[in-house]
Order: sequence, then structure tokens, then C-alpha cells
Amino acid sequence: MEFVKMHGLGNDFIMIDDTDIGQKRHRAGFVAESGCCESGELLSVSDERTPALVRQLCDRHRGIGADGVICVCDASHPQADFRMKLYNADGSMAQMCGNGIRCLGKYVYDHGKTEKVNLRIETDAGIRRLQLIKNEETDRIGMVRVDMGTPDFVPEHIPARFSAFQPVCVSMGNPHCVLFVDSREALEQFPLKREGTFLGTLEQFPEGVNVEAAWVQDPGNIRMRVWERGCGETFACGTGACAVAAAAMRQRKCGASVQIRMPGGTLQIQYDRRYGHLYLTGPAEEICRGKF
Repeated sequence: MEFVKMHGLGNDFIMIDDTDIGQKRHRAGFVAESGCCESGELLSVSDERTPALVRQLCDRHRGIGADGVICVCDASHPQADFRMKLYNADGSMAQMCGNGIRCLGKYVYDHGKTEKVNLRIETDAGIRRLQLIKNEETDRIGMVRVDMGTPDFVPEHIPARFSAFQPVCVSMGNPHCVLFVDSREALEQFPLKREGTFLGTLEQFPEGVNVEAAWVQDPGNIRMRVWERGCGETFACGTGACAVAAAAMRQRKCGASVQIRMPGGTLQIQYDRRYGHLYLTGPAEEICRGKF
């Protein structure tokens, strides 16, 4: 199986090209030998063996190592250019990923799948628009701007079964629970693993939840850490950064444009007051290519 490994701010993904029928035929030997995914898709949503294979791929000691696996697929929606099929490191499916979709945008352009720099990507959270920004020196994609859609604070839509909840719950296509702290020291010492694990198992979050601890440094800068369902603590999370920005804006803690700083780096979040959409801009980089 051929793969490309990429990352957005250290949030890393194994990219598998599932757009070309010829590649599926090329993998027929692997499919036959492993007995995996007779449908032709290497990682099939309906195949019960897929989660185990994803876990093997993402294992940092016995596999390739990653926070997740992204299959680049042909779009099923007539208005989309490609489809993103996303798996967490534990083999579970995820609806949306801000860092992952930027990696997909860079992947399809740099690998000759498209000549477009404005793309529509189909995800399980809906279609997302991407603007690919070229590096003038290399003519490759360096930055990607994503229309992340409208933050949703309605508990039933997140989903979160809370009528009143002190932390801010918001959906960015997937569920988030944002917890604000008062200082950088409090952020660094925050027991994110404990709280992320605890909140993710509550019946109030029937589909689990991503948990963010955030400190508003000033109206233009926020620092955060993130616990992602199915992955644990990661270097960065695009939807999490948008959730933190949306929560801070809702509580008037920051302006309409804010930099979100995470252990892996910084993302720029901008709010479009006309349509209520958040836009995320950040880098995407290729790490390596190989065969598994």
C-alpha cells in the first residue's frame, strides 16, 4: 500500500489515495492476501476490519505513526471536487478535521490530482471550501484557507445533552467542549488527559467530545491545548481552534480575527460577520512517501 504522510502544525496524517481505479487494482494483491475490504476500497467504512488496520497504521511503534488516516476519494456530491474520508487513530470515524482538510488540499494539488486552487471538499460534516495559497519559490502549496462554516451552539446539534453548562459547547462539524483558564501557567498545568477522558465518557456527549483548554492572552491571541476524541492530546486541531475562537468571540473575549497558538504552531481564525462563517488559515506540509 502506497502512502504519503503529512502534517498541519504537527497534527499528522497518513494520506491514502483512493481516487484512481488503477491504484485499486494495484492493491488487489494486498486485498487478496490480507482479506481486507473486498469492495476495492482499502479502508472501507462498512468493513469491520478497517478499524484494526487504521490502528496498525497509526501505531507509532509498530506502524507508520499518525493522529489519523485520510482517504482521498472521488466525490459523490456533484458540487464537490473530492471527498475526505477521515479515521481517528483508534479506528473510529471523524466528521471533519481542519488540519487534515488542509493536508488534503495540498496533497491533491501537489500530486497532480487537480490544477484548481479553489476547491470544494466533501466531508461528513458537509462541503467545505478551500483556497490553496502557493509558495512563490517552489510553486507548491504552502498555506491553505478553509471556510469552516458556522459555529453551532445548539446542544442538540453538537450533540450535547446539557440545558446549562459552564464550559462552552460548540459544534464545528464535530463536537467540542471549551474550558477557559486564567493564566498560561494554568493552561500548562491543566490536567487535559484526565478531563478529556472524563468528559468524553459522559452520557451528555453521546458521540464523545473534543476538549480544549484555552487561555486568552489578549484580544488577538489565544493559547490552547486539545484532547481529541479517538486520538488523545495532539499538537494541534483545526476544528478545535475554531471552536475556541467561536467560544471566545461569543463571550467577547477576543476580536473578529485572532491567532490561536498550540504546541504545534499557530492558526489564524477570521470571522465573517456577513455570513457568520469562520475561516481558518494555516500551513500543510508533506513529511514522506512510502509503502506499507
